[in-house]
Amino acid sequence: MCVESLKNEQKSPLYISEFEQPFEDCKSGANYEIYRSYHKSKEIGEDLIDFNELIWPNEIKAIVNTLKANDIKNFTISCRSTNLIDCLAVFEKFNCKMNGITAVKTGWKRIDGSVETIPALKMRIG
Repeated sequence: MCVESLKNEQKSPLYISEFEQPFEDCKSGANYEIYRSYHKSKEIGEDLIDFNELIWPNEIKAIVNTLKANDIKNFTISCRSTNLIDCLAVFEKFNCKMNGITAVKTGWKRIDGSVETIPALKMRIG
């Protein structure tokens, strides 16, 4: 059972200068999903952007282009949606391939103080 957020407990090396401003001021054409995922990953101390919510196949081109524009080659997907296989097929069209499995923080601590983690797909562009 989760009882406490990890927000602001750890610092992340993630940095995309454009995303340090409100989303409405972003000019790169990034979609909100990558903006939200960036901020969530950063605030819980992840080293990579983790997509933990539903990704729509029509969002993937913008996601990949934004990652490439910011020289980000690795990211994770911990979303457990039913369309994940479809999304992986679209990611592959943009030269993104699954590169193993890892664990990512959820942003919560368990009652015993341990950090809750879940499995995630490691993805690599290029």
